[in-house]
Amino acid sequence: MKCTVVIISLLFSIHSLALGAPTCILDIDEVPPRGATQVWSPLFQASWELLQDRHQGKLVKVVPPNPLITQLEKFKWQPKEVMPEDGYAVYAGLATQEFARETAEAIKKRFNVKVDTSRLPINPQGNSVFGILLRELKFKVKFYRSKKKSLEFQSSTGETHKVQFFGTDRPNDGGYGDSVKVLHYDPDSASFSLSIATDKEGEKLIVYRPERQSSFRAAIDHVKKSMKKPLAGAYGSMTNGTLHMKDVIKIPYIVLDADTNFTEQLGGDLHYAGNPLPWRITMAYQITKFELFEDGAIVHVDTGVSGNGFGIEPEITPRNFICDRPFYIFVWKEGADWPYVATWIDGADCLIPFAK
Repeated sequence: MKCTVVIISLLFSIHSLALGAPTCILDIDEVPPRGATQVWSPLFQASWELLQDRHQGKLVKVVPPNPLITQLEKFKWQPKEVMPEDGYAVYAGLATQEFARETAEAIKKRFNVKVDTSRLPINPQGNSVFGILLRELKFKVKFYRSKKKSLEFQSSTGETHKVQFFGTDRPNDGGYGDSVKVLHYDPDSASFSLSIATDKEGEKLIVYRPERQSSFRAAIDHVKKSMKKPLAGAYGSMTNGTLHMKDVIKIPYIVLDADTNFTEQLGGDLHYAGNPLPWRITMAYQITKFELFEDGAIVHVDTGVSGNGFGIEPEITPRNFICDRPFYIFVWKEGADWPYVATWIDGADCLIPFAK
């Protein structure tokens, strides 16, 4: 009986992050529970697809039916458009110690990071897939750190937390005209989307505060529509896409650490064409670390899967882009249908308390 193993590492930097209660997810159609911070990355999707490619036959059924596996199988995307080409690699082979060692050496040589293979079983008749995405993004224009005031962040459960934040300094906001774009803004619901340019060409960090809690898919679809048709009103107006001198941006610092076991979620017998014996996922997990500060964003994700067979100064209208309620953060390549990292922030688990 064969065994299949998949591991992927997505690393943006080496920083120590505080433990918290956020979780990694696979289901992008489910609305996050109130007070829960969640994170998703299509890196797991890329791993799943490579795992399926290692089988001789197509996955024809899962007994009992598993909606998460169905979602993974039906997911449509273009990996090369979504994942940054110069920071992404996938390695596949038999699940042997030699393959694990050679892959770890290749990743160390190319990305200068270590891949931990200790959680993966060794089975010479099984398959292994190792992937890595290495990214550290710096904002083109650094924001300002608030040293004297806190941001009162209110989670969807009604709890309020005084946290550290960064943003713009009004007299200097004009310097963000080329690096910060307003994709949409609704003052009545305090909903907005901001696109922040980074030092990686074509890669942006998107901050989206929705009108109400929504699924990851709905949030991503909303942002995609906003990117295709951003605000284009007169300068200084509510519908202008440029950051104004009187606009206010406040974004909390984020230090997120999530370790989630997907094994039970991916339960069921996997039947492949041409294989009389079903397979079963025996281990699946994702570890995600995410940091957001005034100079940029850092993410570190590890996932593993194993399976057994079986002119005149215009009038300026001030706008507030304040993340004091739950919001999304996306890391997105220009022109891609999906971000390569998506995070929903709700609750204080990943926020830094403000100390006077």
